Amino acid sequence: GKSTLMMALSGYQPADRGEVRVNGDDYYRHFDAYRAILGYVPQDDIVHRMLPVERALSYAARLKLPADTLDEEIAARVEKVLAAVEMTAHRGTLVEHLSGGQRKRVSIAAELLNDPSLLFLDEPTSGLDPGLEKKMMFTLRRLADSGRTVVLVTHATANIAQCDHVVFMAAGRMVYFGPPAEALGFFRV
Repeated sequence: GKSTLMMALSGYQPADRGEVRVNGDDYYRHFDAYRAILGYVPQDDIVHRMLPVERALSYAARLKLPADTLDEEIAARVEKVLAAVEMTAHRGTLVEHLSGGQRKRVSIAAELLNDPSLLFLDEPTSGLDPGLEKKMMFTLRRLADSGRTVVLVTHATANIAQCDHVVFMAAGRMVYFGPPAEALGFFRV
């Protein structure tokens, strides 16, 4: 159900009933206006595995950015997103030779190319060992601190203190919403 929820929240597969609001605005009704500021990273990698990281991101930039974007602008944008996800040192590495966490960071970089202010991530830490999961959550925290709204679904709770707010769900229902520090008291653990 987590991926279904993420698809509904992101607007890629709107819910049959209910509504999603962004700053009080009906997100579904105005989805075309939000599309330009939104990024979505699914569970599966979204970059071509047989290309070096920099080339894969350059191709993605050509698809995402306006057609009149200059080569120099694309190169600068790729450089910026590589730095944002701490992958600059791997720019020449084939995507297929990256670890799972590195591939996930490259997928995030691909979505950052058009500088979205609203970023949805479906299980960004799945399959990562605890150290890489922590690093990924700190990366997402930095992205949020840079002025983006970052929404993610995860079943890993070790690093949720990096979040401003969390929603816990059980049996398809919300059972808690609030700061992560207050969740332990709410659940009496």
